[in-house]
Amino acid sequence: MFGGERPWLQRVRIFANTLLATGVDRLGAKQTPAWAGVIDTRNWSVPGKDVPAAPGIRESDRAVGGANLYHDSVTLRVFLALSEVTGDAKYRRAANEYMGWFLEACQSAANGLLAWGEHLYYSFERDAVAVERKNHELLEWTAPWDLLWAVNRQATARAIDGLRYHHFEDRPGTLYNRHATWQRAEHQKREGAQPWIKHSGAYAHAFAYLYSKTHEQRWLDWARGDAGIYWSRRDEKTDLTLSCIDDPRPGSKLASGGQALLGYWLRKAGALAPAEKEFSARGRAFVKAWEKYSYDQARGGWRTALNLDGSAAGQQLAAPWQFAYGESELLPYGRVAAYLAQVDRDASMLATAKRVAGTAAAAEIPAGASIEGLGMALNLMMDLHGLEPKGGWLKEAERCAGMTVDRYWGGSVEKGLFVRMPGDPYYESKTGPGFVLAGLLRLDAAQMGKSLAGDWTL
Repeated sequence: MFGGERPWLQRVRIFANTLLATGVDRLGAKQTPAWAGVIDTRNWSVPGKDVPAAPGIRESDRAVGGANLYHDSVTLRVFLALSEVTGDAKYRRAANEYMGWFLEACQSAANGLLAWGEHLYYSFERDAVAVERKNHELLEWTAPWDLLWAVNRQATARAIDGLRYHHFEDRPGTLYNRHATWQRAEHQKREGAQPWIKHSGAYAHAFAYLYSKTHEQRWLDWARGDAGIYWSRRDEKTDLTLSCIDDPRPGSKLASGGQALLGYWLRKAGALAPAEKEFSARGRAFVKAWEKYSYDQARGGWRTALNLDGSAAGQQLAAPWQFAYGESELLPYGRVAAYLAQVDRDASMLATAKRVAGTAAAAEIPAGASIEGLGMALNLMMDLHGLEPKGGWLKEAERCAGMTVDRYWGGSVEKGLFVRMPGDPYYESKTGPGFVLAGLLRLDAAQMGKSLAGDWTL
């Protein structure tokens, strides 16, 4: 670890300097302000291929030799905050140049959707979007609509408008396909759609954001429509709802941790449109139902799946540490609970967030744990410090930060990035290093007796 004054701030700043020195697009015929999705910390190169995927991550979801701004969404917030903390405008300038370029170069002329998310990316060597990936799909992190709006309102509005093309019809409340064709303005087909629960929340939040900026009724209607899709299919006695509509697999008919993510986005939609009381009420109800039925008091953990009547669907408990795609949602759930504890002053949600944090603190961190999990844990500790300044959470955050730096820092004291796994040479934005940066910057602010302004939720 660094010594000296403000070691966490130093670490974030050296990361930012290293990313700007080694990861800005200099491949191909065009040079752009985009940030590389993968960097080799052995020679500080941006490889165009032949980078093995981390365990559990699909090749079709990566941005090797290119950029996917969605993967950088938290890091962008860190850069903007870093300029505020240090007084050095270069970080803000780099973030804004990247976002401004991205909105011009990576927006579909046909439907406004952005070349980001689960599959799409921009290839540095081809100087173009990798259109063979075909499909637009949002991630489980909240899209940075507010950051993009500050750079280019018109393009951001088009990107949110384009989410209508995920739906089977151009009518609020209709079902949707998690995928939408990036190159064509067409509504999607029902066959193989897999309208997972998390997407309805992400869409409702996006439309509520656009409504908050334009006050156009149609965007409120679209937000209401997506907010109601899984609500109307819940068990009215338990408020538990299924994970995926019309999907034949047995697990899709069960309630899962995705219900808490839907509840989180609905509560955030409620913050954007406070007159729409149902957004917040439904969001709280979904999260509280998951807590009520999923927590196994006798075993001291959360079940991974439930029948809609609240009974257990198997005996598996959620592990706190993530390894790969689609695994444990426990730490994100803790952050959802902390968010509700903050915005609603909800003591039961505070108790839940503390219980999740305690579970993570007590569990040994496996060697192959994802860096995103460490970042989630660090931010959960900082969330709790904000809620209980004298609760000892700052010491827990310092312990988590120290372990993360010791295990995941690739490089030297003067030059380095957070790598995706201990002993691994590759920085990869998809694996969530931005969450670690955010946690370290928040920790530095707290040690200075301050709190870092901005949205540091999921």
